[in-house]
Amino acid sequence: MITNVGKHGFDGPVAWDTPGTGSALARAVAVQLAKSLCWVALWGAAVYVTVVLLPVAAVVPMVLVLALLAYNASGSLGKFFRFWRVLRILRVYPWRQQRGAVRITKGKDALFVLPDPDKPEATVSLKAAAGLFRSLTRESMKDYDEELWYAGDPRFACVVAKPGPRALACLTQPTAYNWRTAPRRKGLSPEARRRARAIGARVAD
Repeated sequence: MITNVGKHGFDGPVAWDTPGTGSALARAVAVQLAKSLCWVALWGAAVYVTVVLLPVAAVVPMVLVLALLAYNASGSLGKFFRFWRVLRILRVYPWRQQRGAVRITKGKDALFVLPDPDKPEATVSLKAAAGLFRSLTRESMKDYDEELWYAGDPRFACVVAKPGPRALACLTQPTAYNWRTAPRRKGLSPEARRRARAIGARVAD
């Protein structure tokens, strides 16, 4: 494991070449696929119950249940398909270690405060949203805070993980992939630009 050393923070073998990374990604994909299939199955079962078994008077309140299940199913499937982005990041950036990187906001989201690869004395924050029915706490983020593994450039996108690596997650800046925002332009070294484009992030000329 390579910590935050080097002028630009890009030194070392890419994360994908680190033993355990491939199996960690495979586990994460399998878990997310199982969650997605469960939500889709629940939605299908709810549709069957609504259409076939329930009286007409009960259909209206069930519409809310169906909408909620559809929301969770679509969100879960979206997370599953985003693993392609995780793979791209792991093949471009090395793993780094960072302690004390997690901040819990008043809204119970989490901020990962990481060094700028081009200016290690400066920091950049990436947000992990809590979700619709859950909030993040200091206890739930303890393993990330004690020894965070991350690969990427926090100005664009990072894969964060618990030591191992395990529990992979991808965090992105809105400017990296959202076409409704202006892409980052300033403060980027040529190497940072090259790697950002390699993961499909938007970079201004």
